[in-house]
Amino acid sequence: MKIQRINVAEIDNLKRYLERKDTPIILTNLFDSWPSLEIAKHSKEKILQHLISQAKNELVNTLVLDEKHNGLIGFSDDTFEAYTFKKYDAPFPAVLKKLILNLKLNNSDVIAVQSALVKDCLTSFLKNNPSPDFLANIDPRIWIGNATTVPGHYDCEHNIALNLCGKRTFYLLPAEAISNLYVAPLDFSIAGPAVSQVDFSQPDLTKFPKFSNVKDQVLKASLNEGEALFIPPLWWHNVKATEKINILINYWWKNEINEQGINSDYSDSLLHSILTIRHLPEHQRKSWQKIFDYYVFNKSDPFNNKTKNYDGILSGNKSKIEQAYKALASRIKN
Repeated sequence: MKIQRINVAEIDNLKRYLERKDTPIILTNLFDSWPSLEIAKHSKEKILQHLISQAKNELVNTLVLDEKHNGLIGFSDDTFEAYTFKKYDAPFPAVLKKLILNLKLNNSDVIAVQSALVKDCLTSFLKNNPSPDFLANIDPRIWIGNATTVPGHYDCEHNIALNLCGKRTFYLLPAEAISNLYVAPLDFSIAGPAVSQVDFSQPDLTKFPKFSNVKDQVLKASLNEGEALFIPPLWWHNVKATEKINILINYWWKNEINEQGINSDYSDSLLHSILTIRHLPEHQRKSWQKIFDYYVFNKSDPFNNKTKNYDGILSGNKSKIEQAYKALASRIKN
């Protein structure tokens, strides 16, 4: 299925516009002023040299993959305990130099730096390549390496992913596709979120027959250098970087409305519910489902707005929310 592509110059308040969208969108012209983008378009080696010139000697999360796995960052067998990669904390300049060496010698090594904070590993990058105004308070991350595939997964926050160098294709499905995605166990995750075992672009329908239910719903977003993809929270994305050198910069952020809440990860609620509710008898689970619908999903409770008689956690009172969170944290700790 085709994905919408918009010129950001046509949108007045881009952040508000994106936070109200429930489908992915390709964004053009958002990062056109970046000098590093012009360097990347000219030469892969030159953009790596450019990054080396400002690289701090910080350790970054680096994956090294065996070439027999064809760049797949995932599980190597059905036990969910063996991986296609080895993980190292490596000095960022050394990784960049190794990538240049591999490029010159046409080596088959597969290396991937994952989610390194730009402010920690590059001295002047953000000064020379400033973030768009509405992302100025968000710390971007850099992903850099060879041709690799990240299995389908979701993030809990809004995501803008800029394809700075190389080519990257995203294959996307909405949250409700989960029952057809053959998700690996939540507690055997590769790097945080649960992952799908299915290749969204070339699914093995003999091994994963239920994927046929959503196969025709897959959105394909192929990004050219300089294009960015907005991914709403909880959208599954299977990501394939296809050239010898690929660089992505991404920004994650939560809704502004969450500033009235607590500083906690959404997935904490999921984990807590799994530990406390999942193993109850069926009739109790169904009762809890109704209660969650009432208080959380439908928000039909008459006290969810401020009134002269009520101003508490349901209406968004921050001090009351903090009190409730402290009480919850204390009970979990004990």
